[in-house]
Amino acid sequence: MNWLKRRLQNWLNSNDIESMASNRKNPRGLAIASDSDSLSSEPLRLSIYRANGGTIVETRTYDRQKDRSQNQLHIVSHDEDLGHSLAKIITMESLRG
Repeated sequence: MNWLKRRLQNWLNSNDIESMASNRKNPRGLAIASDSDSLSSEPLRLSIYRANGGTIVETRTYDRQKDRSQNQLHIVSHDEDLGHSLAKIITMESLRG
């Protein structure tokens, strides 16, 4: 008899989750995310390589419409601040896309 109670309780709880998802909010007012709510933009990927005399920063983005990857290389010399240079690189790449 206990297995029937558990089965019934699981079935009722699964219906509650589906109804909450269809309402898009749970009883506490928190939004429920689904797969269709994912971000549509592609990420900016950074690869940082140490080199003699500085650092090489490679940025990669993927253009879904053209089905192409775009790579850019940036050189940061050893006398430049890496954090400040990375901020500039990310800003420039964000403006391009």
